[in-house]
This record gives sequence, structure tokens and C-alpha cells, in this order.
Amino acid sequence: MRTYVIVNTTDLELLDYSQLLTTSIETTIRSVSGDKAIVKYIGNMPSTISSLSDKTLYTHEEIVPIVESSEWKSTPSEP
Repeated sequence: MRTYVIVNTTDLELLDYSQLLTTSIETTIRSVSGDKAIVKYIGNMPSTISSLSDKTLYTHEEIVPIVESSEWKSTPSEP
């Protein structure tokens, strides 16, 4: 099962991307404010994630409405 994890962007450089489906810092999905990011993995929680003190885990069904929210998806400004 694929698990999505919201982490602080300050923790991104601590992650071992070889343990994740997210391939690098550059490929993370980030919040509009830039302070949070989403990484993902399959199966058991990798040690690179379990070592983080501030993280929130989600299923695919749970993460979809989150990334569709205004916190994660910027809306184009009116001309």
C-alpha cells in the first residue's frame, strides 16, 4: 500500500530518497507557503521516515482532498 507523508521542508535534506518513491528534494510536492512537503513510500515505514519527529501519514484517499485544498494548490490570480 502506498503511504503519503507530510513533512516539514526543513526535513527534506535529512531523507534517504533511495528508501522512498519520491526520487529527490526537487520532485516533492510542496505547499503553497513552502513550509510543508509530501513524500511517499510503499510497504513498511522506511527508517528515513520513522526517524522524523514531525510527520503525518495518509492513505491515497486521505491525501487527495489535502493536495486539492488551497493550502497546497494555488489558484491563478485574476488579471
